[in-house]
Amino acid sequence: MLNYYNVLEVSINASQAEIKHSFRNLALKYHPDKNRNSEYARQKFMQVVEAYEVLSDIQARKNYDNAAYDRSYPPKQRWTPSADFDQIYSYSRIKRQYRHSTIGGGMWDISESASTGLWKATMILFGSLGAMVIFIMLMR
Repeated sequence: MLNYYNVLEVSINASQAEIKHSFRNLALKYHPDKNRNSEYARQKFMQVVEAYEVLSDIQARKNYDNAAYDRSYPPKQRWTPSADFDQIYSYSRIKRQYRHSTIGGGMWDISESASTGLWKATMILFGSLGAMVIFIMLMR
């Protein structure tokens, strides 16, 4: 059985706020989208999610603590994620979902869906602004 407190790097007496804070930091550190092709990071991320799901729920945490001290009380089943991993924890899925949205703007518009014409227009605009600045400086 995993020691969930060690996984989240918190003490046994940690508050819910400390558990949440540690979960967020570790989830960002080991997130599979951030650590491509790293099976270790994926496994560590799943352990962090598992630990957080148990320790963030007050009743589940009490049951876990009781099980840790009472060796005659083994867990009845192995933990499984509460939802499809790729559906819930996938940054790329979220990005794809909003890319097809009718709402314009956002951080993906320029880099992924901009046309060559938009890039040319942007470069012409910046070139024109630069030429105007040079012209104004020379006229002084």
